[in-house]
Amino acid sequence: MIITCPSCSARYVVDPAKIGAAGRTVKCAKCAHAWAQPAPTPEEVADSAAAAPAERSAAATAPIADDAAEAIRNRVAGEASEPDDGGFDDREDTDFRSNFEDAFHRDPEPSARPQGRGSRNLPAIPDKPSKWPARIAWIALIVVIAGVAGSAILFQDSITKSWPASKQIYGLVGGSTEAPAKKLGVRSVQYTYPTPTTLKIEGELVNLSKAPQNVPNLRVLFLDAGGKVVKRWTFPPRERRMLPDEVIKFVTVIQNPPADAKRIDVGLDDN
Repeated sequence: MIITCPSCSARYVVDPAKIGAAGRTVKCAKCAHAWAQPAPTPEEVADSAAAAPAERSAAATAPIADDAAEAIRNRVAGEASEPDDGGFDDREDTDFRSNFEDAFHRDPEPSARPQGRGSRNLPAIPDKPSKWPARIAWIALIVVIAGVAGSAILFQDSITKSWPASKQIYGLVGGSTEAPAKKLGVRSVQYTYPTPTTLKIEGELVNLSKAPQNVPNLRVLFLDAGGKVVKRWTFPPRERRMLPDEVIKFVTVIQNPPADAKRIDVGLDDN
């Protein structure tokens, strides 16, 4: 029997036994189109069995429009004197055998086959990129920011002294902008004159906060009746670091205090 590809009209001489009583899926060796070929009719089976030589002769002159058909015609011409075995035998050439196997391959079209990662018809699926480089970069950035912020807090006093404008920046970011006097207090101040030209000032310095504090110099201001500073005197404390609620004593001696001073103010030097 002769079957025709519904896509490209290529024709093939086929033994009805190859189709079978239930039909089968065949694929064109020329265009790779696959279709369901119905079972041959009883007449086709009978005609094929009774007139196999005539069928091969007709196939040799039929207008079959593909390379596989040319192979079929060559085979039929070469087998004219041989016993009929249903249209195909083991002596057919390699090209025809390949075309025949392709024409009756049971698998569906290549486009309908499931594709895996190893398929040659699809590009390999790239591996999922690692997230660790980005994570390491973020961790490094966080460490740098934390180090800068920690240094700014730790050296706040030094920074604000060398750059007074930074007090406003600390205030904007929530840092403490309180002067040391609000964390440290002066109390129990006493003034004595060991000699007519010598003034001795004693007192206590207390840490009013609940955290350790750096202690600046202390200063003494001599003020006239109008509140104008006529003399300024500074001296270092006995300790430069005070624990919470700690109290330390201080004492200083000033030679030749100004005679026109009407008031003395003792406090912490904020310069």
